Amino acid sequence: MIRARQLVALVVVLSGIGVVHPAAAQNVVTGSWVVMHPPGVFVHDYRILLGADGLPVRYSMVYHVPLDEAQQGLDSVVINYTRDTVTYKFMRGDSSEATSVALHEAFPFLGQSFVGLDLALRRLRAAHADTGTVQAHETSNLQTPPRRLPVRLAGDSAFVGAAMRVHLTPDGGFDDMHDGRVTVRQVPSLDVARLTKQFVDAYRPRAAAIKAAAAARKEIPLPAAQIARFVGKYGSGLFEVMRDGDHLGIVPRGQRMLTLRAMSPAEFFVVAPDLVFAFDIDAAGAVTGVTLTQGEGKQKFARDP
Repeated sequence: MIRARQLVALVVVLSGIGVVHPAAAQNVVTGSWVVMHPPGVFVHDYRILLGADGLPVRYSMVYHVPLDEAQQGLDSVVINYTRDTVTYKFMRGDSSEATSVALHEAFPFLGQSFVGLDLALRRLRAAHADTGTVQAHETSNLQTPPRRLPVRLAGDSAFVGAAMRVHLTPDGGFDDMHDGRVTVRQVPSLDVARLTKQFVDAYRPRAAAIKAAAAARKEIPLPAAQIARFVGKYGSGLFEVMRDGDHLGIVPRGQRMLTLRAMSPAEFFVVAPDLVFAFDIDAAGAVTGVTLTQGEGKQKFARDP
């Protein structure tokens, strides 16, 4: 549903940070989250409008890739909320896609940023609640199902889900969080432009190597019978490989088709975004799965029965 950018979500984020900037109006939160992971640096500038009841009314995000001149992927997303519905509109270039999901009193969770949890906890504290439920949804990845997180409030702490403990500020916001594995602390707003430049400068040599490797790929012809054996669904329906004329096409669930071009008898590449699919073949010649490479990241998916 999110065009080519959706596939980036298949790669684990290696580093990231969320930054919240207070806005002039009390019911508006603006900020940025920046991540650096294969195949690049990704910047997301967002704005959240809250209603008088503390629930989100509208979320908007503009996305860009400083090292990608072509700006491949999602350009922006706008999400409108009612109490029981979340309506997404994804925009890329001159095209757009919209879809609605039934969610009750949902809050946006933004990649590596905890601003959505902060807003939800503030609302519970303002209502003087001892318990509650946070309905959390991803803003740019519909493949990740919404999460219902039970919350118990006690003093200056909130216990979220099975293992997360959040220390609260006096007004009920997020101060720090520990889940038994990692600790996250609230810090003053950072210089996003400077942070992004540091990420870009650090990643530039790796990005150049990835770009050179992509430019060196050459398409080879394969007989129709040879490519037909790769047709099928993979990763429990996460994506489907099908015939696309003389080529194969890959269709991530709910998204448009991307053309696969052969570079060897079992390896295929996508021009934009930069992706390589290497199919796994067992000793009997059966196709058992596929390995997706994007930049420096790899993920393996089994073929569905």
